[in-house]
Amino acid sequence: MSSRPCLWLCAASAVVIVPLSGCGGSKQARSSGAPSSAPKATHQTSPAPGPPSLKGNTVTVSAGSLTASMRASGHKPKVDAPWPVHFTLTRAGRPARASVTYEFLFAGQVVAHRSHYTFTGRFSDTLTWPSSAVGYPLTFRAVMSSGGTLINLDYQVQVTR
Repeated sequence: MSSRPCLWLCAASAVVIVPLSGCGGSKQARSSGAPSSAPKATHQTSPAPGPPSLKGNTVTVSAGSLTASMRASGHKPKVDAPWPVHFTLTRAGRPARASVTYEFLFAGQVVAHRSHYTFTGRFSDTLTWPSSAVGYPLTFRAVMSSGGTLINLDYQVQVTR
């Protein structure tokens, strides 16, 4: 097997990692400062989250009594255009305190971490995708953390012009 696929993947990851540095930002929630190191994508605390449910532009994941959902404005965000995302987190049907960190994945690998916000119940943010992300199949991951439970909300995107 040739090493070309590996070289392409490494090059594509480098192309995606730098431009995503401008993503994220919100005026609607309190930031806890500079992005901290996010939890590892593969780490899950018990109870293990159930399978994600994807309906249209909304993904929902439950772990025990904790339910997290994310709604975005579509799977094909446009370059330099606002891409709003909305999060809801409840514990036993009541708003829960949580933090959310964004991860950007390419070919299943985290290539960038951005933003870290805390909120109770609901949170909205607007991201802007760079032109260098056009054409790459990416996953936008919101890592929700509440009371020792981590939930990954994965949302497939392909940036367009």
